[in-house]
Amino acid sequence: MSEKNPSRISRRDFLKFLGTSAVAATAGSFISSCGPAATAAVEATKAPAVVASSNKTLVLAIQAFAHDALKPVVAQWEAKSGYKVTLDSGPATGQEMMTKYAPAFQSGTSSVDVISVDDVSGPAFSRAGWLEPLDTVIPADTWGDFPASFLPTVDKDPFHSYDGKRYRVPHEFAVGYLWYRKDWFDEKKVAVPTTWDEQIAVGKEFASGDVFGLTEGMKKPGLTFVYVAHLAAAAGGNVFDFDDGTAQALQYIYDMIYTHKIMSENVLTQDYTQQNDLYMKDKAAMMRQWPYFWDVGRGNKDWYADGKAEIALHPAGPAGVKTWWGGWGFSLPKFSKEMDAAKDLISFITNNANAPVLAKGQSWFVMPRKSILAEMKDGLVPYMQLYSDSNSLMPRPYHPKQSDAEVVVDDIAQVFLTKQSSLADALKQGKERMAALA
Repeated sequence: MSEKNPSRISRRDFLKFLGTSAVAATAGSFISSCGPAATAAVEATKAPAVVASSNKTLVLAIQAFAHDALKPVVAQWEAKSGYKVTLDSGPATGQEMMTKYAPAFQSGTSSVDVISVDDVSGPAFSRAGWLEPLDTVIPADTWGDFPASFLPTVDKDPFHSYDGKRYRVPHEFAVGYLWYRKDWFDEKKVAVPTTWDEQIAVGKEFASGDVFGLTEGMKKPGLTFVYVAHLAAAAGGNVFDFDDGTAQALQYIYDMIYTHKIMSENVLTQDYTQQNDLYMKDKAAMMRQWPYFWDVGRGNKDWYADGKAEIALHPAGPAGVKTWWGGWGFSLPKFSKEMDAAKDLISFITNNANAPVLAKGQSWFVMPRKSILAEMKDGLVPYMQLYSDSNSLMPRPYHPKQSDAEVVVDDIAQVFLTKQSSLADALKQGKERMAALA
């Protein structure tokens, strides 16, 4: 990538960074259609001049479940700006994000003006030169609303910044909490497990017939990686290295399914909706799940009652109580024809007055920001504080080819966990495939 013109990126560098076969094929097809000559390929990656529009309409793309929380904030901005904002339903995964938006960004166009991006698509888009830097767009008092310990992560974390510039304002503090049935635990007079061994023992207290001690969503693509990375962190490993900690994580999952039978084999093909459904049908005593389940569980009026969806720290693995955190954040595609208005919109929806409004509207927006902590003393906030204070939070595992690396973890873990390979052979194959990515 040219340092002088970050909007220019070669086909080779673009595919090297994105690293997903689906997206690579999409982008590759687009670029190759511009002609075989090297000069034509380079010209195709230049961002054309963005012509200002006067249609007074912006598009904000974010997952549909967040729309209701955003509507009152967006309505305030519309009233003061004279613009209308369309809320578009953004994809739920980074792979889908890149498939949907990369071809247009590559051609220097965008159907959206403000976008919520995740830990996979955000770094890809910023390195491709497709996002507008936010350092001068987001005011200092908004950045100062984040805890002092948080900003170094934003600045150094490859998921939020690139080349010394910030490209994403985090709006989600994604931790996979341990949810448990306190009502069941109280009935059996069982304590919340504090170690992996205790989790096995406690799981056996509840596993019977079609009820399991623990459930999870591990469906490919992506969800297998999430859970293996979570347990690998607790074992002191780096999941992309297929090291001893990763081996311990994989063996632990295998033992929970096959040896101790506290987890169903169905978790390997189960997504989060199915996982939540199983939990809310009273078929599991514990699960690891993202913050949004706070609203999902309480929104199920026929099922929810106190004690059915409580949160505790995860059991300690060989390296202690550890899990990784990540999340989504707002960014600006640089190809908006209403860039000034888009800058004002992203600044407005992320300001210190609106952060608590969004957090109260959807648990997905709960962040350890001072403005939110000052107004929210209950709900998810105490548990977010519990995890923050426990020194258990690790950064999301990073790889320069994030998507491809996660696919490798998905594939190798599933091969072992479906009994198609020994652990030793799976780890060997994993290391070989990761080496090939280099």
